[in-house]
Amino acid sequence: MRKNYIVGITSNDQGSHTKYTIVPKDYKRKCLLNLMVFAAVNAFAFYYIEMRLNLVVKKKIAIKVVFGLLALVLIRNPTVETLYVYRRAGFQIATMQGCVLLPRSLNDRWLEQSYFIPQDRVVDLIINEGFVKGFQVIFYLAVILKDATHLRLVFPVC
Repeated sequence: MRKNYIVGITSNDQGSHTKYTIVPKDYKRKCLLNLMVFAAVNAFAFYYIEMRLNLVVKKKIAIKVVFGLLALVLIRNPTVETLYVYRRAGFQIATMQGCVLLPRSLNDRWLEQSYFIPQDRVVDLIINEGFVKGFQVIFYLAVILKDATHLRLVFPVC
């Protein structure tokens, strides 16, 4: 079986929390590919706007800015998921799908979406199995919460 993800485990010196990070195995290659696609799409669009559209300069600039921002929103880096386990506090699940133009440190800081689950709401943390198309079995990590009708997946994308 081929591993598609790399798991990183870090903890602080006091042992108050542990961080589990799931990164796609070819994360850097996919980021570079997304950056090249972003540049190619923008270059083609800018060329088309300059050569084919007969508009005043201000309208051309406005269309280029709108198109560049739209491409920036639509072309994203691969998803990185993180589970923080805080001793005597709970879990924090974070997902980050970053911008192609920003480094990973800024993407983590600005674009990470996180959800905290207090320890008093957690019933159990389980490894479960499910079936997908073609009767393939997949394993997933989930949290059982008090008064919840569904399991909360820890790494929903991965």
